[in-house]
Amino acid sequence: MSIFDVIGPVMVGPSSSHTAGAVRIGYISRKLIGENIVKADIRLYGSFLATGKGHGTRKAVVAGLLGMKPDDMRIPDSLDIASSQGMYDAMKNADSGYDGNLRSASGLAGGDGAKMQEYNQSGKNICGDFMALVMEKALKTSESNACMKRIVAAPTAGSCGVIPAVFLSYQEKYNVPDDTMIKAMYVAAGIGAVITENAYIAGASGGCQAEIGSSSAMASAGLAYLQGGDAEHIANAAALALKNMLGLTCDPVCGLVEVPCIKRNVIGAVNAISYAQLSMAGIMSAIKPDEVIDSMRRIGDVLPACLKETSQGGLAVTESAMAV
Repeated sequence: MSIFDVIGPVMVGPSSSHTAGAVRIGYISRKLIGENIVKADIRLYGSFLATGKGHGTRKAVVAGLLGMKPDDMRIPDSLDIASSQGMYDAMKNADSGYDGNLRSASGLAGGDGAKMQEYNQSGKNICGDFMALVMEKALKTSESNACMKRIVAAPTAGSCGVIPAVFLSYQEKYNVPDDTMIKAMYVAAGIGAVITENAYIAGASGGCQAEIGSSSAMASAGLAYLQGGDAEHIANAAALALKNMLGLTCDPVCGLVEVPCIKRNVIGAVNAISYAQLSMAGIMSAIKPDEVIDSMRRIGDVLPACLKETSQGGLAVTESAMAV
């Protein structure tokens, strides 16, 4: 027996058996299964059940299932991390599970993601491989939403295609690990939380600037983080992206989250990438990020009700829309 069998291991407390041991159980289970864990049913017995709450045993098992070891300082946050991983996996699944043959109940949506994929594969898209992929993924996720498939509201269902389009495309192109992408999700969510607290994220409250605008700002901030940007780069990217979306109306045809919502997800994603690049180049917003968000709220307040998800104005009352 080595002295290191008696002293050790280096671990996150409080219990060597109920915390570190539980992490090891989860970690070994992950290794035995041989793949990422999508869902787990964790049942505690005996002493683990009796004292597990105080020892963080459930968090420890989840940490191990996520691939953490007993000395990982993220163990106390494992449940939040697992939830974020689950959301990111759901974004991946929505993208990979896209079916170009599906059509929405109205018949207005479906199939455009497949058309974009075919066009990209032809080599004719002049936007470059990365931007072309982003456009394709934005369409696919948004169309899946219209066809009542499972998506992640980011921050709303109407803007569900923006963040996945940017993040999944970046991960595919640059082979970034999921852990890094989850951190980018936290960055994006942080920007979204600030917008929610000070303005709007719902089209019915602030127009489409609140939905596509917010998601574009969130995606731009996350992308700036992924590219190595500091806090100033991140906040500036969000400000630049949101500025370009101010005043965007919410005028869905037939009251459905289809036209023009789906294609606006494409411009939201492209907008996010453009302004992340400006920010990383050192091009600064003349208006401070907080003031941009405040401006979005003020604009939303004065937008008439007919342009806030009531389908009583804008594109929703055009001749083409009325003929649907």
